[in-house]
Amino acid sequence: MKNIIICAAKTGGHIFPALGFAKEALKNDYKITFLGTNTDLEKKIFEQNENINFIKFELDGYRGKSITQKLMFLIKLPLIFFQVIPIIISRKISSVVCFGGFITVPVGFASVISFRKLYLHEQNSIVGSSNKLLSIFAKKMFTAFPLSKNKKYFFVGNPSNIQNKKAIDIYQNDNLNILVTGGSQGADFINKNIPIALNTLNINLNVIHQCGLGKIQNVSNYNQEINASILEFIDNLDEYIEWCDFAICRCGAGTLSDISQKKRGMIMIPLPESIDNHQYFNAVFYEENNQGKIFQEKDSLDSLSNLLRKIIHEKDYQNWKKKEPPIDHSRAASLMLGEINKDNAAI
Repeated sequence: MKNIIICAAKTGGHIFPALGFAKEALKNDYKITFLGTNTDLEKKIFEQNENINFIKFELDGYRGKSITQKLMFLIKLPLIFFQVIPIIISRKISSVVCFGGFITVPVGFASVISFRKLYLHEQNSIVGSSNKLLSIFAKKMFTAFPLSKNKKYFFVGNPSNIQNKKAIDIYQNDNLNILVTGGSQGADFINKNIPIALNTLNINLNVIHQCGLGKIQNVSNYNQEINASILEFIDNLDEYIEWCDFAICRCGAGTLSDISQKKRGMIMIPLPESIDNHQYFNAVFYEENNQGKIFQEKDSLDSLSNLLRKIIHEKDYQNWKKKEPPIDHSRAASLMLGEINKDNAAI
């Protein structure tokens, strides 16, 4: 059995593509050690998976943090680096695959020092800080967007957890179905303002609103014309995407790729504070490929209501359903594994 380390941390945007790749690797007789951090999301996903050995470290990010937090980060980096090296050696790891998050920095350098092949996956339309740093040493970097002609870059898409499941069985009526999601951590802007904007339409709707762990109280009230279910977290997102006519969402690469893969359109609301404004540029790709519309937080709620009214009255959402996804994310994990297997066979 081949032994591999998969590494990602903190947000669903990094973790869910890593999980999609892990599932493909398990099907191909890989033994997986997953290195991550101590977040509730990671523990929820990986501590319950007996096929994956989950090892967690205490590490926060660097960019946008206080001076004290940055100092703690710099102190912890070498400590984790020296903890990872014996894991790589004792488990006879052949390759290390990193999906972003600052935990990948010490793990990536440990793989290089241990003379193991290092692979990276970049989910976003702009390369993140960790991947920029590690790309010099990586064997290959797989990308979810067509980023560059760099010989190390392989455009494969975003490893997906989407399956061909039926829609959830809820709200059996003729109303329009709208999925609202702020990503794995929720989004305060979406929780507060989307119910207000939908209320102004004065039409009967079915809404499923994923708000983030511990954030149900932050969601504004929906009018009585709207059948609304408020959920903190959604495990089987594919069933909810299949259910909806269109989605209102943040612009993490994983969220956009999953909704696109199911041939649903989106109103995409990028997080203004996202590093290097990557959420906006993720959304631009899908808007240019006619899979949705961008709404920015700086714009007025009236313009959001007008956008919703246009999409519903002109039935734009029906045209979105007919549009083929611009990227086939369903093959991303198998393409990645194929390249890794090819490199190992060449030894």
